[in-house]
Amino acid sequence: MIEPHVHIAFAPRGAGLLCALFYFTKDDHVFGWFTGARAHEFPASFFMLEHYYATQETVTYRSTTNDVYGDWLVATHTSETHIDPPVPVPEPQCHELDRLQDAFAREWLFYADDPAHVSEAAALRDRELAVLPVNIRPRKLAKLATGQPVWTYSSPGSDAHVIRYLAKRWRIDYQPD
Repeated sequence: MIEPHVHIAFAPRGAGLLCALFYFTKDDHVFGWFTGARAHEFPASFFMLEHYYATQETVTYRSTTNDVYGDWLVATHTSETHIDPPVPVPEPQCHELDRLQDAFAREWLFYADDPAHVSEAAALRDRELAVLPVNIRPRKLAKLATGQPVWTYSSPGSDAHVIRYLAKRWRIDYQPD
């Protein structure tokens, strides 16, 4: 079973969840999913960094929506170009991305419009934290490093270069230091 790397960024006195992402590697490629704040929205996308750990040029693919089997595009630091089907991610990795996204969201996130999470929303409010459309689970707040205005967590072994690379190509506001 694949154990993904995780990165979370949370602004407790601002936008709330700035970034939640997981990724895993297969050969020289990186596959993953992210969501985060963009103005007052929370877009989510799957991604593939083709040849990230190779000497070839990396190609960044990103789903246009939160659907691994939907439309995809090539993203550079200056533009995005839609691509024709099929999905650029190999089928086994599509299944793994779908499975991991579900597990990651269950472990780390809750959505304000889900009635099953009334108690988690109340727990955030009890800490004087805003409840937004996408939120970190209150029990996970203890994992975050809280010494800066933006609280963060990166799982052991995470590659900060992957996060910085993605930050130049994703459609959320979060930019790591």
